[in-house]
Amino acid sequence: MVNERGRWARAAVVAVWAAVLIAALVYGPDPARVRAWIEAAGPAAPVAYLVLYVIAVFALVPRPALNLAAGLLFGLGAGMPLALTGGVGAALAQFAVARYAAGGTVARLLPEGVRSRLDAVAERHAFVAVLQLRLLPIVPYQAVNYGCGLTRMRVAPFALGTFAGGVPATGAMVLLGAGGTDLGLPVAVAGAVLAALPALLWWVRSRRRAGGRRAEGE
Repeated sequence: MVNERGRWARAAVVAVWAAVLIAALVYGPDPARVRAWIEAAGPAAPVAYLVLYVIAVFALVPRPALNLAAGLLFGLGAGMPLALTGGVGAALAQFAVARYAAGGTVARLLPEGVRSRLDAVAERHAFVAVLQLRLLPIVPYQAVNYGCGLTRMRVAPFALGTFAGGVPATGAMVLLGAGGTDLGLPVAVAGAVLAALPALLWWVRSRRRAGGRRAEGE
């Protein structure tokens, strides 16, 4: 009876997720509408921005546009933490959908190569792996979110890697939105280099260890 109830509950969650996803895709807001809604929220604008950020990501609104809106609406000081929080929140929402609600459906939608690549790094070096994927977006943002949710990766390294890896590009867009057009590109480049250093160090270290194990085997 308990298992039967669990299956029905999961099916209901999947149905709700599918309905929300379809509604977001069909009726989802474009960046101009998101900005208008946030401006109309008054004192609750930061909360409205975060909620709309998550909805807009499900509706496939480009994240750079959402981060740019943070700079336009809140300036650099408040816009940066809001944009980063929105990005992590959206990532965690899609991560949770894949892990707890619609894993089978999501698995069929993702290319096999994406799933196998994410699964290979899910348990070891999860933080650095997510950091690399965010800094060098070989795999699309949403595919990383859903794909990691299908693995045994823990939530904490996924969230931290998403946060750290999102700093350079998010900061550049927020800065551009706040009016810092002259500094946007240098900040993005410098931030990407600094944030990529831990990933580079880990890669060099792992290559050395692999070489050492091969030498011992010989």
